Amino acid sequence: MLQQMKGFARCAAATAIVLIACGMPATAIAQAWPVKPVRMVVSYPTGTSGDVVARLVAQKMTEGFGVQVIVDNRPGANGHIGNEIVARAAPDGYTLLMGSDIQFGVSPVLYPKLPFDVVRDYAPITLVAVVDLVIAAHPSVGVATLTDFVRLARENPARFHYASTGNGSTHQLYMELLKGEGGFEAVHVPYKGSSQAMPDLLAGQVQLMLMGVPQVLNNLRSNRLVALAVGSSRRLAVLPDVPTIAESGFPGFEANNIWGLWAPAGTAPDVVERIWREVVRDLQLPDIREKFAASGMTGLAPGPEDLARRMASDRAKWTKVVAERGIRLD
Repeated sequence: MLQQMKGFARCAAATAIVLIACGMPATAIAQAWPVKPVRMVVSYPTGTSGDVVARLVAQKMTEGFGVQVIVDNRPGANGHIGNEIVARAAPDGYTLLMGSDIQFGVSPVLYPKLPFDVVRDYAPITLVAVVDLVIAAHPSVGVATLTDFVRLARENPARFHYASTGNGSTHQLYMELLKGEGGFEAVHVPYKGSSQAMPDLLAGQVQLMLMGVPQVLNNLRSNRLVALAVGSSRRLAVLPDVPTIAESGFPGFEANNIWGLWAPAGTAPDVVERIWREVVRDLQLPDIREKFAASGMTGLAPGPEDLARRMASDRAKWTKVVAERGIRLD
């Protein structure tokens, strides 16, 4: 009888292994998840807006899930290194990506070949934060609004230079879209990031730049730079007197970056939903809301379908802008 029971046990174990191999454990894994630390990859260095968002959310997710959520910064290659790491990770819910619209909305338009497929290789979880952009100008330009700048630039088409965080960056793309709609010119000067561009902007060597509010807020408040317009749909609480781009003669124009959460394709839908629900809870916490608002960011978590739609819309928009403005990665 003992031998027979052992035989039954061996059969049961073998059956379990077969079921696991056949994909049956997805529900079981989802029910047990998480039982160990979760890694949240960020494709940018520490101190960037994506890193700030990731660390705030990771801290709350650690408290909510009862396991540590570790932020893992993997910058390089325009964010493609971090993206590839997650695309190749096991789809078990223990590797996530805090990614941006640059990798998912711009890179597929500009790069003929990527080490990942933004649709096939990822499971969207949710948008997490919107970083509104602001057009900041050096005081020597002598204008206080975008409307006045457009008029001046039309009269002096070769006079002004604008900085961006590099060829193909959303900072460049939005400015090129603005130039096309506004009928003015300004010479593009690409940098390797906002930290490299800022000294030249503060010195007046370039006259303006479209960048995230968190990166430039202190310089605007100290009057070292002038805010001409914000890219948000409505005026920002941190810059209440600055008109929107839409108010400045460009109806419907918005300029922002997003940070969102993705998992490797094949991650169990139950796990994706649990992460999404946790982010929804986290973004409603007063301290998170206050920290986001103080930095000029908006937290929202509409879910997987909305994130996928936003990225598809961005790819369509930038495909048109890149073609019309002749933008290339030089």
